[in-house]
Parts: sequence; C-alpha cells; structure tokens
Amino acid sequence: MKIKINIPNSLSILRILMIPALMLLIINSSAKNYPLLIGLYFATIILDFFDGFLARILHQETELGKILDPLADKLLISATIIALIIKSDFPLWLALIIFSRDLIILGASALMFKGKHTISPSILIGKVTFGVLGALLLVYIIDLYEHLDLTIIKRFFIVLSFSFLTWSVLEYYHIFMSYIREKNAK
Repeated sequence: MKIKINIPNSLSILRILMIPALMLLIINSSAKNYPLLIGLYFATIILDFFDGFLARILHQETELGKILDPLADKLLISATIIALIIKSDFPLWLALIIFSRDLIILGASALMFKGKHTISPSILIGKVTFGVLGALLLVYIIDLYEHLDLTIIKRFFIVLSFSFLTWSVLEYYHIFMSYIREKNAK
C-alpha cells in the first residue's frame, strides 16, 4: 500500500489528534469549558464529513484514507464513550456492544484484506450507524451541562443506536460470509 498524505487524509489525522483533548474536556467538564467541549465535538464531526467529501470531489480517495477515516471514527466513538462512562451515566452494556462490534468489524476487515489485498470501502449502514452513535454521544455531552436533563432523549437514542448497531452487524456479517463463500469457491 502506497502511503499518500493529502488534504482528506490530513483531516482524518487531525480528527485523531483532537481525541485526547475531547476526552479531557468531557472528563473535566464544567460550565466554564462547556462551550469549548461542544465546539470541539462539532469540529470532529464536521471534519469527518469534509474528509470524505473532499476525497470524493478532489478525486483523492486512497487506500490510506480507507483505513484512516473509519479508524478515526472508531477511535472518536470509543474514546468519547470511555470519557462519558467516567463522567456520566453512559450505559456500560451499550459500550460493550459498540466496542465488540468495532473489534469484530476490524478483525473481519483484516482477514478480508489479507485475502484480497484491497480495502473495502465503508457501507452505507455503517455510515448511518456512525451518525446515530454521534448523535447519541452529542446528547450525552449536552446532558453534562448541569442545568439540563435529557433522560428521555438519551433513552430514545440508546434504543435507536442499538437498532442500528444490530442492523450494521447483520450487514457486515452478510458481507463477510459472501467473502468466505467466494474464497471457498476458488
């Protein structure tokens, strides 16, 4: 794989570099740093949109970008969840499901890469699930502000997230099983 750093890949790297600051702001959240926390979280989400958008319109899609973008997504989600578990009432059971799903996807992707020597792009349901998880985490981050109680909204997004996580696991399972069948047919 040829390593090529371009604007979209640089934005993915920037997102990864922003994660420790986001975690610290969540863990040490207060009324004083709350606007910075919200701003930084939105910046990571906006950069996620722009890295993929720019890669497509500038025709700068690379093998490295196919690794960096989903890696940045998974690191952002995982780190934010860890910080929210430390600071708030984020459900541990949901965190374990999210972490397990991501590890399974990474493992299956590694096996497929080993066999095909190409990196499969993200699928639509994976992107939608990332968006739903991003919204769930935003609700939890907003709820850190002591003058708000978003319990009902958090419950809604927990159910929605669980539904999309289940759907995405089934889709990725189907893709992996198709790969196994194709490999065994050769």
